[in-house]
Amino acid sequence: MICDVNYAFDPRVYLRRFFLENSINCTFLIDEAHNLVDRSREMFSAQINKTSFLELRRKIENKKSELYTLIGEVNTTFLDKKRALGDEIYTWGKDCPEDLLAQLRRLVLSLERRVTDNPQSPLNPVLLEHYFEMNWFCKVADMYDENYVTCLEQKGQDLIVKLFCIDPSPHLSAALERASSTVLFSATITPMSYFARMLGCRKDVQKRILPSPFPPENLCLLVSKSVSTLYRHRTQTKTDLAKTIGSLVSAKKGNYFVFFPSYAYMDMVFPLYEQLFPHHMMLVQTQGMGEDERLQFLAHFSHENNNTLVGFVVMGGIFGEGIDLMGDRLSGAVVVGVGLPGISLERELIRFHFEEKQMPGYNYSYLYPGMNRVFQAAGRVIRSEEDRGAILLVDTRYSLPQYISLFPSDWQVRFVRDEKQMGHILDKFWTGGSESESE
Repeated sequence: MICDVNYAFDPRVYLRRFFLENSINCTFLIDEAHNLVDRSREMFSAQINKTSFLELRRKIENKKSELYTLIGEVNTTFLDKKRALGDEIYTWGKDCPEDLLAQLRRLVLSLERRVTDNPQSPLNPVLLEHYFEMNWFCKVADMYDENYVTCLEQKGQDLIVKLFCIDPSPHLSAALERASSTVLFSATITPMSYFARMLGCRKDVQKRILPSPFPPENLCLLVSKSVSTLYRHRTQTKTDLAKTIGSLVSAKKGNYFVFFPSYAYMDMVFPLYEQLFPHHMMLVQTQGMGEDERLQFLAHFSHENNNTLVGFVVMGGIFGEGIDLMGDRLSGAVVVGVGLPGISLERELIRFHFEEKQMPGYNYSYLYPGMNRVFQAAGRVIRSEEDRGAILLVDTRYSLPQYISLFPSDWQVRFVRDEKQMGHILDKFWTGGSESESE
């Protein structure tokens, strides 16, 4: 059976007829296992928002009904919490919101009675949608323990209450017990100790790192440590960055991807690159791209392209994984920055949680997920034994031990001082000459 991981792990949709009603002897083969950490956090979290209750209440015609009254009580509780926030955008706490939960459980029962007593009501689809949302929130509350926090966030006039699962490993561990054995695999499941812990593996889990099946001489991997991509330096270094990107792209006619950590950063550098290298063809990823737009974007990266084409895209997005541009369809890639997720309430909560447990919270919340995005982006270049390509990582932080230690063991990295040295190495690589030139 081939399916999304939800059908093995998500409590809402996992295949009960196999794992609960009829115990079967099976093995889980979990591809792209690096994605399961954040995916599972969402699987075991739940949220509700004030606006949805207001919309539901407007649809109830009988203003004296139990349902109308109970929705009003929930809305009042939301208002109280919103007023308590004041001018703060968000807050969080370790306690489950029992006052709200008690009201939601009464409301869920009232919705059940309403739908059961009026099976032909045209309002039932709307009622059931809200019923399932609230029922799931209550079920997550039943799982609430020290691995959860309650987050409140204001968005305009709305208030969102979220039961956030910081550490999903106990739930994943229980789910893995449904199988007789499990193989979790990915090209970027490093560091393995982190993933083994976060994916709920047993302490005696066996770990294997297999060598790359592709010839190492087919990849030219460069690191430019002279351009800082730190947020506070981006305005000063944006021109240098554009020139550095152009140095890799200009070394050989072909198709290239340039991965940025954010749309804002990409939008800052793209106009400069356009001015400096007007002879290059360029495509830019836009926010909210649909599947058709994505396919049209990729269609430009063809074997028949006789000009240099540069695709500016966002790391960790729809072009960061699962893209197979083999042969001449992709000659190289530039990865700008170290891929760290943006600072957010949830990321900070993850950091605090593991630091309290005397574990490397920053690494768990930012460093490891960030470098995973870097490895996924870099992995777009070599997709077969015949592929040849160049990768450039740009950031001063790549010279630090905590980053170097995460590099795959088969990476033969060259640190370059400037564009001249980069050009010399790339010329040797593309012409098939000696590549012994080093820093």
